[in-house]
Amino acid sequence: MSDISIRHYYMVEDLKIIVYILALISVSIVAYSLFKAYKRWTAHGEKIKANPGSLLGNLTLYSLLQLRIVRHRFPGFIHVMIFAGILWLLIMTILRALDYYLAPFLTGNLWVVYKFLGNVAGAMVLLGSFTAIVRRYLGLTPNLPRDPSYYLVHFMFIAIVVTGFALDGFSAAAYRVGYESPLFDPLGYIFYIFAYQLSFDELRAYYRVLWVVHLFLAQMAIALIPFTNLWHILASNINIAFSRLEPSVAALRHYPDIEDRIGRGEPVGMFKLSASTWKQRLDWDACTSCMRCTNECPAYFSGKPLDPRLVMVTLRDAMYSGGWDSKPWGDGGVNPQAIWSCVTCGACVYECPVLIHHVDSIVDVRRAMMSLGDESIPEGVLNSLTSMQQLGNPMGSSPTSREEWVEELRAKFGDDIVAVEGAHYDYLYWPGCATVYDPRVRSVGESLLELLRGAEVKVAVIPDDACTGDPALRMGEELMFLEKASGALEALSKYSFDKLLVNCPHCYTAFKWEYRKYRDYFKARLGDKARILENLKVEHHAQLLYRLVKEGKIKPGTFKATVTYHDPCYLGRWNGVYEEPRKTLSNIGKLKLLEMPRSRDKSFCCGGGGGQLFYEVRVGERISRVRSGEASKTLAEGPGEKVLAVACPYCNIMFRGEAEDYGFKVMDIAELLRESLRKT
Repeated sequence: MSDISIRHYYMVEDLKIIVYILALISVSIVAYSLFKAYKRWTAHGEKIKANPGSLLGNLTLYSLLQLRIVRHRFPGFIHVMIFAGILWLLIMTILRALDYYLAPFLTGNLWVVYKFLGNVAGAMVLLGSFTAIVRRYLGLTPNLPRDPSYYLVHFMFIAIVVTGFALDGFSAAAYRVGYESPLFDPLGYIFYIFAYQLSFDELRAYYRVLWVVHLFLAQMAIALIPFTNLWHILASNINIAFSRLEPSVAALRHYPDIEDRIGRGEPVGMFKLSASTWKQRLDWDACTSCMRCTNECPAYFSGKPLDPRLVMVTLRDAMYSGGWDSKPWGDGGVNPQAIWSCVTCGACVYECPVLIHHVDSIVDVRRAMMSLGDESIPEGVLNSLTSMQQLGNPMGSSPTSREEWVEELRAKFGDDIVAVEGAHYDYLYWPGCATVYDPRVRSVGESLLELLRGAEVKVAVIPDDACTGDPALRMGEELMFLEKASGALEALSKYSFDKLLVNCPHCYTAFKWEYRKYRDYFKARLGDKARILENLKVEHHAQLLYRLVKEGKIKPGTFKATVTYHDPCYLGRWNGVYEEPRKTLSNIGKLKLLEMPRSRDKSFCCGGGGGQLFYEVRVGERISRVRSGEASKTLAEGPGEKVLAVACPYCNIMFRGEAEDYGFKVMDIAELLRESLRKT
């Protein structure tokens, strides 16, 4: 077999010019579409920014290795089959071109390997596309669009592969007789059996027709890229390559010139489509309509009007139509109720295989609604923000109740439990508004302080009536967020401590990520007091408690109960803290820890994020009720007392509202740990 090689353009030498004509047309269409896309993304003078260090890594992980695609096994398997098959067929085409234009090298045994791998790749595309058609037609993955173009693409893939193998079989019958074998060319051999029985003139006539059909299909597939879901081959990979430079948790757009904007009378946020960023527009263009964001969205699951994919597609369509001066919401735009249904849990961001940040666009629209005083803003949002402005907290509670709780702490732990200027502490404890102002959650802070005192950790609670401003940020009131953040930093600057301790993941996220984006703003406003931000180290109580247990400074006792742990979105998915709370609970004797089906990075939101602890979209079922049902079913599998363990005051409050109906108690991990010590 050493003398076997490829005879390029055999029987179609006179038609070769068609290849160059069609290739020029199809490539020109794609190139022009890319140029137009670039003009869309940079429509208002922005420059696309990239991190060269992560560009290649992102493409390797998320494009080549399909890291997020394969999280869902069935659709992931389908996509990998099609992607890998087409990628190798493309490589084969390039190798064949090199063999023709440079020098023949696909000969002998290398040719055999080439043919065999081509069969494998073709079989993968056939199987993947056929399965994809069945999956979409039967609705095996919920909510997948069934536009004819989706089916057209897969039928086109099948036709290209089948005609390619037909050409292979006919070529074998024409000049590879004696070499063709089902061992290394099984799919081509099927057509070889038929073609071998034809006269050469018949074979040549069939071959020429097949060759033209195959060529037109292949070039049409390229030309259709900008007009079908094949566009994701380009836009999605560009989005992956130019993904945000910061982690998703810190990727919300920020406005360092916010006071100048307001001084000029310019709204903040995406008040018109042209006020979006190049990255937001690229996000919209990159959406593949895979529905993973929507199918994992707790708001959508509970019957709210939010469909994250639809938000992206609606904004994309408005961009395509050139409506740069139109509002992104309302008539022809996104449903305002959808914008306010978002709990900012990050499930959509985590699930997106092409690194779209849905929450960034949604919060930016909220900012615009706030800036313009839009009538669609829920009354509960306005009431909470008014409370933050007038009372210092979004709970609507009197500031004196904080003072009363601080005095209760003094009476219980001694005067030194309250931070004073001039003293130094291992940890300065920031309890957060929800812990301070909800009497049902105060025991979390008290339990935490009791545990730390027992572990001989020098800790004191900050007495200042300050709020991180995080609720305002999530509800789109950026200026109020910065006012509250400035107050928080000013309060912290008075004390000396190694680390800031929080039991609220929302406060944790604000201190760790959000404040740092406004360094220059705080320096200009606070002067030297802003230096506290440069060395600020923040730790969540779930992290600290586990470390103290691990070091033997806290020795858990026993607590006989069946417990399931709920991962808070802002601690787990946004900040990657999953194991510490579980390991702490696992060290408590007689405690049976069970996992809910949706846990860790798949956790289902409590419904309190995005400000919805303070307002409610009264459509569909309460998200907290859906999650409580899951917890109840899980807890039913174990004996004794039933406890839903949490590590977030928002989750604590939301689930306490459902606990009686579902027959479980809600306890923070600090409360469980303290109770275990008391029962020893």
